[in-house]
Amino acid sequence: MTSERRSFLAGAAGVLAAGALPLPLRAQGGDDTLTIGVSFEPTAIDPHWHNQGANNSLAQHLFDRLVHASPEQMPQPGLATEWRVLDETSWEFKLRPGVTFHDGNPLTVEDVIFSLERAKDVPGAPFSFRAYLGDKTAEKIDDRTLLIRTTAPNPIVPNELSTVSIISRRAGEGASTADYASGRAAIGTGPYRLVEAVPGARIVMERNDAYWGPKPVWRRVVLRPVPAAGARVAALLSGDVQVIENVPPSDIANLSRMAGISLTRRVTNRVIFLMMDQFRATTPFVAAKDGGPLPNALRDLRVRRAMSLAIDREAITRRILEGSGEPAGQLVPPGIFGASGNLPPERPDQRRARELLAEAGLPDGFQLTLHSPNDRFVRDARVSEAVGQMLSRVGIRTAVDAMPSSAFYRRATRGGPEGGPEFSIWLAGFGGGTGEASPALKSVAHSADAARGFGAINRGRYSNPDVDALVEEGLRTLDDARRQALFAEATEKAMRDLTVVPLYHPVNVWALRDPVRYDGRTDERTLAMEMRREG
Repeated sequence: MTSERRSFLAGAAGVLAAGALPLPLRAQGGDDTLTIGVSFEPTAIDPHWHNQGANNSLAQHLFDRLVHASPEQMPQPGLATEWRVLDETSWEFKLRPGVTFHDGNPLTVEDVIFSLERAKDVPGAPFSFRAYLGDKTAEKIDDRTLLIRTTAPNPIVPNELSTVSIISRRAGEGASTADYASGRAAIGTGPYRLVEAVPGARIVMERNDAYWGPKPVWRRVVLRPVPAAGARVAALLSGDVQVIENVPPSDIANLSRMAGISLTRRVTNRVIFLMMDQFRATTPFVAAKDGGPLPNALRDLRVRRAMSLAIDREAITRRILEGSGEPAGQLVPPGIFGASGNLPPERPDQRRARELLAEAGLPDGFQLTLHSPNDRFVRDARVSEAVGQMLSRVGIRTAVDAMPSSAFYRRATRGGPEGGPEFSIWLAGFGGGTGEASPALKSVAHSADAARGFGAINRGRYSNPDVDALVEEGLRTLDDARRQALFAEATEKAMRDLTVVPLYHPVNVWALRDPVRYDGRTDERTLAMEMRREG
């Protein structure tokens, strides 16, 4: 018996006492078992410890939210049946009656308040939910009514609350992240309850037949981490799994022709971009063409514009990604609330790029190193290599240094002097959790201001007071039409400055064995309870 298995069974004693009896795990399952090959293993079962895609996807099976998000990330009733604005800084939420946790205890307003406070600051959390909760306090009005107060007008309180899992106060008070990993504290109100978690092997969940909402089709769900893309496809074809996410581009055409296999495609609310050092007078990975010292050329808008014009986004999405991406001209895809209608993807123009470099005093170009993860996004290293070749063609001789994301994000975040980024230019991505443009504007385009929760991903330290003012006004504007206009204007100003160089919006592709069907989601989550049988 492995140490992980011993730990889970020891921690599960409280769950077993509550009646959540694990069933024997079958290798293949049956008609009532759905096995999903996921590309990233969750880093925690604790739903508040790490605000990260794989973790949030898992948490949504086990834990509900006050507000649910549709596949297009629009707010819908969840544990709250309704909400309304009382004044500019006060929102009232009504809890759904009759909801119980997996251990049979009823959901209370106190559980919600406890959850919202805990999610702000879990000890050791690498990326908490404070960005969504830092401006909010919660008060009990009566047994079904919750009052949310904000420090300033906030028009997207329901959207932000859709990101945070509600946990049991009874199980969670004093519980550590390790208590969730063991299963002892992993008590939610979600459509599935935890049965077993074996790191590196599987997470097993069983349907919550007391769930307040629609009952999932499958009684049992097994999440199998299969990080290698080829291995995921092989597992699907062999029948070891019925669903895989992040289908590699090279396999899309073949799978689409196979009987008994269906594909689902969704443009995601994420943008992949180049972020660059715009704050240091000299930057470590930029040099003159002969290798000598050079002031930080990336601070010059003409250089950034030249770099953007050098890149053929259509070639990247068509040849490198083989259709698993759409060229990007801004921080969110068209149709997302707050997107501008005036920012089509930039078309390549090598002649104009060279002219801009000459206007910036660099007629012979310069050299730089582009850093990149090699295991975070679909073909991320190959995309970076293609970008490097395109930049080199206009005189910016580019070396590419790709590395595992575990090392990459540490170095990109605080690997340099004074705790700043180590790199000069790097490939990065951002996906908003609220289904509109404000998270990207707040985190990527707004000047860095940790005390107020702005610029969390703005590691290049772009700063424009006009953009900041528009973003902040939009964040406190309750009128939707006015807020849309403010966010679109902020986006246009930020893109004129090239706060980042947008490359593409990923297209997520799921492959499913008959009779499983899934419509996909813009937030990239793979949710068993939204899968159905057809035929």
